[in-house]
Amino acid sequence: MKFKHLEFWLTWNNNSEKLRLPVIPPKISVKIGHSYIDIELVAIGEATIIGDPTLEEYSFSTFWPESYDPGVCDYEGFPSPEEFVATMRRWKNSGYPIRFTVTGSDINVPVTIRDFNYEWNGFDVDFQLTLKEYRFVTVENTGVNILFQTTGKGKRPDTQQAKVSATKKKGEKESLVDKYLSR
Repeated sequence: MKFKHLEFWLTWNNNSEKLRLPVIPPKISVKIGHSYIDIELVAIGEATIIGDPTLEEYSFSTFWPESYDPGVCDYEGFPSPEEFVATMRRWKNSGYPIRFTVTGSDINVPVTIRDFNYEWNGFDVDFQLTLKEYRFVTVENTGVNILFQTTGKGKRPDTQQAKVSATKKKGEKESLVDKYLSR
């Protein structure tokens, strides 16, 4: 049997921050789906309309050790379990996708962190991670101009308030407002 060396990488912000799992998960679950719409047609009955593929979902469980153990760990010099959890929290709450890569496989996709469940025993962190493929969406301005037609039934009413001006007649006493405005 041929041995395949895998590395599990989680990266954020175009590889400015990286986490490599020190303990390779024993298995990874990949969910590949398709969207469907079931409809009821008169005289035919139920029918299915096949839609587009849905985003892939990846999930796995492993643990993040407190210290290096050559029988379990893939490499040494990894961050502490507390740093790992803090980084996962920060990435999840950043509002940006991360990249999930498994070397030696075709998994190299932008993803969102859907679920991050962990248990900490004071040393190691056992965790389950669910990631969902992220699709970058760009909205393009098409410059659509909509022309409005009028019915020709008349003008719109003027809703502006009328301007009121008052002038004093000769011999009228100056009001308090006039005194205030003349300052």
